[in-house]
Amino acid sequence: MVSLTLSACGGSAGNTEDTVNTARQTATSEPGASNSQPLAGVKPCEVFTTEQATKLGLNGPGTINEFDDSTCGWKLGEHILGVSVYKDMALGEINFSGDEKTQTTFQGHDALLVRPNERQCSLAFAISDATSMLVRSTVDVSASPDTACKLVKKAAPMVEATIFDN
Repeated sequence: MVSLTLSACGGSAGNTEDTVNTARQTATSEPGASNSQPLAGVKPCEVFTTEQATKLGLNGPGTINEFDDSTCGWKLGEHILGVSVYKDMALGEINFSGDEKTQTTFQGHDALLVRPNERQCSLAFAISDATSMLVRSTVDVSASPDTACKLVKKAAPMVEATIFDN
């Protein structure tokens, strides 16, 4: 198993980490208790605060995927950033077909780093035994191949912090 450490840019890392850890402990302390639906109120186009969206360079609200209302996408010039909120799908149930997957951990969550090709990168992480999140990026051919994962590594901690600050 590979350990993946991701960190957000800017801000007060100590305070943010303490807040996220406290929220995570509360959210995961007793599975099945009052938190049986940890993503119940989460909307995929609302996973970034205004400040986070600015740091990522997102212009305006995201757009719900016409074929999957659990997924929201944003255009960043020639790049695409997407977030999926799987309220009824465990990490192991997400279909990645034959894509290259690496088991890892992300901020204390079981996770999968997925690389379908050098222009795409996804990080899926478990929120509970029955729910998960996915942050993905697709970059233009003119971009460096590591750009897709750099964008995911910048966005995923923001998504996780927003989820557990709710």
